Amino acid sequence: MPRSTPWVIAALRDPAVYPHPVDRVELVETHISWVFLAGERVYKVKKPVDLGFLDFRTLRQRRHFCREEVRLNRRLAPDTYLGVVELKGSRPRVRIGGRGPTVEVAVEMRRLPADRMLDQLVGAGRVEPAQVRAVAATVARFHAEAETGGRIDEMGSLETIRKNWEECFTQTAETRADIWPPEQRRALRSYVDDFLMREAPRLEARISEGRIRDCHGDLQAQHVCCVEPIQIFDCIEFNERFRFGDTTGEIAFLAMDLQRLGARELAVEFINAYLEETGDYGAVSLLDFYRAYRALVRAKVLGFQVSERPELVPTARALFALAGRFAEPRGPARLLITTGVMGSGKSTVARAVAARLGAIVIRTDAVRKRLAGVGIHEPAAAGFEQGLYTSHMSDRTYTRALQLAAEVVGAGWTVIVDGSFSRAAERAEARRVAHRLGTAHATLWCETSDAVIAERLARRTADISDGRPQLLPQHRARYEAPEGEPGLVRVATDAELPVDQVLETLEGHMAI
Repeated sequence: MPRSTPWVIAALRDPAVYPHPVDRVELVETHISWVFLAGERVYKVKKPVDLGFLDFRTLRQRRHFCREEVRLNRRLAPDTYLGVVELKGSRPRVRIGGRGPTVEVAVEMRRLPADRMLDQLVGAGRVEPAQVRAVAATVARFHAEAETGGRIDEMGSLETIRKNWEECFTQTAETRADIWPPEQRRALRSYVDDFLMREAPRLEARISEGRIRDCHGDLQAQHVCCVEPIQIFDCIEFNERFRFGDTTGEIAFLAMDLQRLGARELAVEFINAYLEETGDYGAVSLLDFYRAYRALVRAKVLGFQVSERPELVPTARALFALAGRFAEPRGPARLLITTGVMGSGKSTVARAVAARLGAIVIRTDAVRKRLAGVGIHEPAAAGFEQGLYTSHMSDRTYTRALQLAAEVVGAGWTVIVDGSFSRAAERAEARRVAHRLGTAHATLWCETSDAVIAERLARRTADISDGRPQLLPQHRARYEAPEGEPGLVRVATDAELPVDQVLETLEGHMAI
């Protein structure tokens, strides 16, 4: 470590150093940075270290990676990253900017409210599902715009994926048995070897599908600030191999982290919101694989620190165990559908039940628009059974939705197809698909009064559905009620949703 570093760090603890009002300075130290919380600003100084996967030893290297940190993080936190500042001066004083020799560099950021960080909100029980959906939409837009191709795609190769896992297993080889029992390690390694052999074609196909992107690389809940607009910060700038990869690995990271924090239902909400935004249901079969990987990486990082910080042992142990749970065989996959007239609460029911069951939701509204080549948030208003809502287009929509559902079930996940399924023939086809797959089936029939529906439709704004009050009478007249059909579960949606009652009834139908 350069001789100048200790006095620079000491000098930055003085509030008088900063060119803006500062009452007190708080220093947060990580294994690669010193972070100074100074009033309304944050200054991050990189440690002059070489850890193998990063090298910050020279001032030139630190300046380069500070600039990279600002450039890359402005993709998801443009209002937060202000730039790179030169720290000038000589012992024992330092100043930010001005003339004279540069003794260090720092990333300057706006200070985000700590109580709005996603991990803090989860811990306080103050997260609304809508916030998680907004995070998913933000990540989906980011992935759609992120770079791909060339050397980025190379990082999605089977060779790189195998190398990443092998690195983790090698670096955790000396982990204490009381933190990661040998039998857990062997089971996870066996799962990875089998998965890579079995799913090699699928993993390679992700490259040609354009799913390998220049991602964030460290999408933990503590790096998500739920302000308006959402700010996602602290991406990996120092190693492209950790940032380039399958977008599934990125969403798996946050889903894993939410589950680690005890918010499994929010993790499912996040996954489903992302899949709805992107239509990338091919990611489902890879989710457990990448969630196991992300849990192992976090466990590994904490494992490196337990000798100096023994209080981290329980968290590291829990993360190693979590990685193993993601590798365990899934329970029986089921196929559920919703039915009901527009505005009857089908999507609310589907999301609530999916969150409890850990199921994937496929919305026919999104499938329909993708088949038509329009954005899912693009209004497609038309008269009844016109435009995107002709009988022909509906046939295509439900056929495609059930194809996707079959793929999800094939990947071992329970699926809920969220749609009106207005015709008896459409519901019968869903039952035939379930029979062909050898899986249990149920229909969630959502019912409420036309007065409640009209009120809901009138105030609907942000939803992707094109249902409108003036279409309700025609839809109601053409709707073929499912009375007496097999596997029917009636759900009254005019008051608080009886999720526990719905699940109890489903259990009787499907042995969930």
